[in-house]
This record gives sequence, structure tokens and C-alpha cells, in this order.
Amino acid sequence: MKKLITCCIVLIGFYSQIAFGQQSIDAYITDSTKNNFIVVASSTNSLVSPIDLDFYPDQSKRPNELWILNQGTNSTGGSTQIVSKANQSTRTYKYVKDGNAWHFMAMASAMAFGDSNWATSQDIVDANRQGGTYTGPTLWPGNLSVYGIVGNPSTPTENGSHLSMIHQTPYGKGIAFERNNVYWVLDGYEGNIKRYDFGNPHEPGGADHSGGGVQVYPDFKFTKHATLPSHIVIDGNRKYLYGCDPVGKRIFRIDITTGTNNGNRTKINGENLSLGYVTYTGLTKVDSLITGLNTPVGIDVYGNRLIITDNGSDEIIIYDITNNYKEIGRIKLNYATNPDPMGVKVGPDGKIYFVDKTNRRAYMIDNSSVLPTGITPILETNNTLHLFPNPANSQISIQANAEMKNAQIVVLNSIGEIVLNQSTENANSLTLDISALNNGIYFIQVQANNKLYKQKFLKQ
Repeated sequence: MKKLITCCIVLIGFYSQIAFGQQSIDAYITDSTKNNFIVVASSTNSLVSPIDLDFYPDQSKRPNELWILNQGTNSTGGSTQIVSKANQSTRTYKYVKDGNAWHFMAMASAMAFGDSNWATSQDIVDANRQGGTYTGPTLWPGNLSVYGIVGNPSTPTENGSHLSMIHQTPYGKGIAFERNNVYWVLDGYEGNIKRYDFGNPHEPGGADHSGGGVQVYPDFKFTKHATLPSHIVIDGNRKYLYGCDPVGKRIFRIDITTGTNNGNRTKINGENLSLGYVTYTGLTKVDSLITGLNTPVGIDVYGNRLIITDNGSDEIIIYDITNNYKEIGRIKLNYATNPDPMGVKVGPDGKIYFVDKTNRRAYMIDNSSVLPTGITPILETNNTLHLFPNPANSQISIQANAEMKNAQIVVLNSIGEIVLNQSTENANSLTLDISALNNGIYFIQVQANNKLYKQKFLKQ
């Protein structure tokens, strides 16, 4: 028995070293010979103009569910392709187009999931096509019994399935989720950035959009690209917003906790907004955080790594946030003769996903050296998670030094597949039955208190 315990300790130590070395996605650079470009969806799955993508946030209920945004055309409006179990060969597909996508998803440029709802920005000057300036971001339900179902076809009382649309950003180039129903939008019409609070959205397909408000930050200057998006993302601490500028060939950073209300501002159009339309000044920013790029368009933050797609050089570039944004390296996208990379996202499995608009495909970069231990959000917290016993046989207990509120617990195997999930409303500890799992190394991820805790354990 003593020999077995010693062996297990050595084994855990060995795997701990491996996991420590793979806490980032650097293996895509350092072990690039293992990179494998796998087609997740294509034109046969109704990809007509893929421009962005994101994962449904509740992995315990809908694991590895990937949403792909089609930009559409001026005459059609955008659409979505939803891929379930995106990282598995048994993946399935669901194509959804809203009943009035012509207006609410007109020339969609970007998408971002919130807690359960999601939003899009629209790269068009007038969603009504009447020569005005009546366009802005749209809030959508993530509920698949509502999105694309309600108001399809559209009626005077159920105008599609949208939850809200505020029309103060013609030529919206990118969108990022902050919290609740708050999203930031890169405005190509005025050449600035805006913070949209949808407030209390209306019922699906409703018409009252007055429950929200907008903060405008004119200190930030931006020139829109004629056709390409400029995606943005907010880090896990909800402090920094990072964004792409394909015209300025730069990556910028904005501290979203800064800025002071400087009073009311004249709206682009006269819609009523109960939360106001105001100017914010004194924004802390770094206009040229990263330079020397060709045409950056897609962006994501994954732990302490910043990931960029450069549409001009056909590369995915990884930077170290904690080391003055030093470049880790580049993944050359040589899977096609003329790649056209757009949005990029690191999935919950640690794999890199991106879309190619011209070739009408969504790809997953698989690399056996990358494990899901790479999910390491930058969090300012002293909270810890303890597992015992470890190694475990039939049960394992989870103990936190703070109450876990509305916790989602996910267990993944060594290749990133979800093998067990459970939820709890309020508890400091809970016990999982792991008797049905095969022997081996597993990873527990607990999403609670707006934080992500993670640990590994050995099942024997």
C-alpha cells in the first residue's frame, strides 16, 4: 500500500508538471508540428459569410456549444449556425435566422455572449435602408426556444425575436460584453467607442427600446475599415477592453473603469433613452498597445494571453499580457491558398477556433500538447479550491474558503471532454460521485461568484 501511495504521488507530481507547463496555449507555437486544422462547419452547414463566433456561456448545460455569426448581405441580414459538441466528431448543427434579421442583424459584424443573452453589432449606416442613420447593437436571447422562433415570420406585435435594439451606432465594427445587459461597441460612424446599457429589455419581438442608455467616449479615436470588422473583447477582471484597428494597424487598450460623466450629448437620432445619452471624458487608454501588424481584425483574451487574427498576414498571433505584451509567436494559417481569417475564440477545451469568411468555414486548431488547464482567467482573488481525497476512488469532495453561489461544476477528461457536470445554489462544499469514471487524470472547473476555480485530480 505504501508503494502504491508513493507511486500515485510521483504520478500526480509528473502530471502537475505537465499541467503547469500547459497552463497557457503556447504549445500552438512551441509545438506547432502538432497543429491540426479541423473544419468545424462549412458552406454545407449554411456558412455563407462567417465573421465572428462565441461559445454559449453555461458549459454545464450546453457543453462546447459554438455559435457562428454569418454577416449576411445588405438585402438579407445575418444569421447563425449553432454547433453542438463543437470539439467532437459527433457534432451537430442548427441553423437559425431571426424573423426580421434584415433589420436587427443587418450586415452583422460581431457577436458577444453575456450571461445568457448575447448581442451583435451591425456594420451598416441605416438598418431601414431609407437614407438615415438608424442602426445600433441588438440584444438577443440565448434561449433556443425563443431566438429565431418568436416572430418568425415577423408580425406587427412580434417583430422577430430580439430583446432590444438601440440605434446610436451606424457602422458598428465590434462588440464586447461587460456585465448584465451592458456591452461596449466600436463606433465607425463617429469614430469613437460607446458603452450600451440595454437596461430592462422588452419582451421578445417587442417595440419599446426606451429602457436603455448610452455613454459616449470621444477621447478615443478610431477610423473604420470599409469592409473588415474591428473586434473587441473585455478581460476577466472587467477592467481592460482590448480592440483591433485594421486601418491603424494596431491593438489598443482601454481601462473601462475610468471616465467621468460630462453631461448630455446630442443623439445621432431622436429615439427616447430613459438611461440617457451622455458624454464621458478622461478615459485612460493606450492607443497603440501593439503595433507593427498588418490588418488585425479578430481578438480574444485567454488567461494571461492575448490572441489576434491578422487578416493581412494570414496569421494568429499570441501575446503575453503579463510580460509587457511580448509576442509569444505566430500560427501561420496555411490550410488554404487564400485564407480570410476573421473572428477568433479560445474554447472551454483550450482549442483555438476561428472563422474564414471567403472560404466559408469555421476551424478548430487541435494540438495534443494543449490541455484545458489553459483556462486561467486573470482574477484578483485569494479564494482557493481544495479537493479531497486525491487520488480518489468513488467520491471526491470540493471545499472552498468562500460560499459558492450558483456554482456550475464541470469535470473534464485529459482531452477536454466534459464527463460530469453538476450545479449547486449556495454551499461551501459538495461531493461528486466519480465511481463511473475511468481511471486517469481529470480536471474540475467551478464557475461561481463571477470567478473560475480549477483543480486536477487522479481517479484510481
